[in-house]
Order: sequence, then C-alpha cells, then structure tokens
Amino acid sequence: MKKLMIPDFKPQKEGLRRVLGDLEACIMEHVWQMGECSVRDVYERLRLEKELAYTTVMTVMSRLAEKGLLVRRPKGKAYIYLPAMGREQYLEKVVGEVMDSLLLTHRDKVLSHFVDRLSEADEKTLSELEDIIRKKRRQQP
Repeated sequence: MKKLMIPDFKPQKEGLRRVLGDLEACIMEHVWQMGECSVRDVYERLRLEKELAYTTVMTVMSRLAEKGLLVRRPKGKAYIYLPAMGREQYLEKVVGEVMDSLLLTHRDKVLSHFVDRLSEADEKTLSELEDIIRKKRRQQP
C-alpha cells in the first residue's frame, strides 16, 4: 500500500477535515458507510445534503483513488470504488504520519508538550502513558 498523502494539516478544522478537504471527508464518510459503491451511489447521497455536480463527485473520488484512500475497479462502463482501508486504520496512519513528521524535526518540543497536556488532563491519563512506556521497554531486547 502506498504512503498516504497528507498535503495540508489543518488543526483548526474538525475530524477528517483536518487532513482532507470538506468534500473529500464527506465522500469518504459515505464510502466507509456503504463499502463498495459507484460515483452515482455517492452522488445520490450527497445531493440530499448539498448542491453539487455529478462530475465534481467523480473528480474527487478519482483523486481519492490517486491518493490511495479509495480502490477503483472497472465494472462495465463505470467504476466501482471501495475504501482502501477502514476509517480507524486511516486515522491511525494519519496520526502516525503527523507524529513521525513532528518528532523528526521537533522531538523535544513535541514530547514536552505531549507530557504537559497529559498532565493537565488528569493523573489517570499520565499513569496510562507510564504503563505504555513500561510495556514498550519490556518488549525491547
């Protein structure tokens, strides 16, 4: 599977819109719900929510396939799309890529900020982090 393309991280947005455009996020949510689907299937759902052209949905779904989020298979004269991975798997990959990138360039600041935030959250969360660290240390040779 190719590396995910996260071109623009937008921390001020909510949910998937932090890493996908608004329409991309909306389309992905529908595809995750439906599983295998056509552009027409997604368009029919989306047009109940907003006014847009069929060709817009087709273009965005094609781009999502190019980015590796959708798999496109020919079926007759059209294409069938399905998610390249589940929603949770995608979110794990996004978090991993963002964290890897930040740790690569700003390791000390990221770790310090992370621990500060966990400390502010509550003692239980900080204890969970300590447990994770202990387990990881035990796994090392």
